[in-house]
Amino acid sequence: MRLLALFLIAVLTCDTTAQIAAKKKTVLFCVLPDQFRVLALECLWRQTYRHVQEMISNILVSRQWGAKQLAHGLCNPYEIFKLKKFFKKKSQRKLLGHAIAQAEACIVYIVKNYINGAAAQ
Repeated sequence: MRLLALFLIAVLTCDTTAQIAAKKKTVLFCVLPDQFRVLALECLWRQTYRHVQEMISNILVSRQWGAKQLAHGLCNPYEIFKLKKFFKKKSQRKLLGHAIAQAEACIVYIVKNYINGAAAQ
């Protein structure tokens, strides 16, 4: 547990370079363990618009995936290429942008809670 917390802290702090002014650090979805990715998708599902939920449901049904398979698919370049067919319309891309923003917020929340929980132990 402590090793995982140290790994996450290292990932969070290594996002800046010495040549560029420090910017808001982002947590990359694909470097997180499976449990965090699935938790982020579940958080996204609870916190987002009904239209985004329908879009995710369409992907899960058509691909015959569960949350874990979707988490893996979002980190696979080949699967990302195949998922592009779901986002052809401008309204779908707008919903995707909202989903990405919400997923980033969920990931930050989950990682912070995990680090705070690991530090408290």
